[in-house]
Amino acid sequence: MHALLAGLTTLDVIHALDHEPDTTRKTTSTNHAMSAGGPATNAAVTIAALESLRPMPSCAPASSITLLSAVGEGTIAGILAADLEGSGVSVLDASAADSPVSAPAISSIIEHPGGRMVASTNARISVDAEKGEALLAEALDKVGSPDVVLVDGHNPSLANLVLGVGVAPEGGVGEDPFARLEEKPSHLRILDGGSWKEWFVPLLPLVDVAVVSADFCPPLLERPEIHGVAGFLRGFGITRVVRTRGPEPVEWVWDERQGTTAVDEVEALSTLGAGDVFHGAFAWALGILHEEGREILEDPSRLIAFAARIASVSTSVFGTRSWRDDPRVVEAVEEFLSFSEVEDLRRGSAPK
Repeated sequence: MHALLAGLTTLDVIHALDHEPDTTRKTTSTNHAMSAGGPATNAAVTIAALESLRPMPSCAPASSITLLSAVGEGTIAGILAADLEGSGVSVLDASAADSPVSAPAISSIIEHPGGRMVASTNARISVDAEKGEALLAEALDKVGSPDVVLVDGHNPSLANLVLGVGVAPEGGVGEDPFARLEEKPSHLRILDGGSWKEWFVPLLPLVDVAVVSADFCPPLLERPEIHGVAGFLRGFGITRVVRTRGPEPVEWVWDERQGTTAVDEVEALSTLGAGDVFHGAFAWALGILHEEGREILEDPSRLIAFAARIASVSTSVFGTRSWRDDPRVVEAVEEFLSFSEVEDLRRGSAPK
């Protein structure tokens, strides 16, 4: 399978406390972790982890998880590159050579019983879209077309590149300026819409599935709710919307269907990165269906339930990575793969 993502990469430094911090005193953490972070980056790591659990014939080609991002230069960038390589993610670094800042963004996170404290430099590295385009073309020549694409709300020029894979180039075909918007690739393109960002507008016509949070509130809406959000996105041609709400049931509109899907109840230790894990697991499930030539389900409940299950497991352990070793993840993957095979039999079809 080939999953293609674009978005933000940061260094996340995470500490856990067993008490609420006193700002006048130095405190010792009970646990700590340091790894590459960012919405699309965490989703890419999730896809790689789930894909590593899929039984594959020894003669099958290796899977590829490709992340188009801006990592930068220096010691911290080297740490991020090594971490992602060890996690099974291939990084295409589209950092601009003349960027005023070359070091990656850093997020310092302290989790304590009363909540979470975050200090972040946010995205600081300028991107070179032409460089990104060349790197992407080289990667596609090597590993082939993607089975699923996911973008987050950062680095819109890079998001535009991966969303355009498999469709007409910018400017349209011939004299049709809308060809690029009307043409649909065989794979699905997913938007991680954590919160509304003004630069989403030109990207939305290239999105097939929008996975948004409860905070995603487009312009003209007084408050975010599933029908208003779905109606707004439908105006851009997006007919499949999934809206996560933390521990509350996931709301969805899927073509002409709509409904809710329950989330597993767990004792949450940390919700850090849980949304990113959900997006990655959801993208992996859709990518599997495409790679194996299976039909996209008319009802997304099983896809959502699987993604929510993986995300719930991630909240029961500390950090953004330790969930990968949890036996519940292996069980969830096995059940999903078994379900997709049974669904094919029910439909009277077999994978290509």
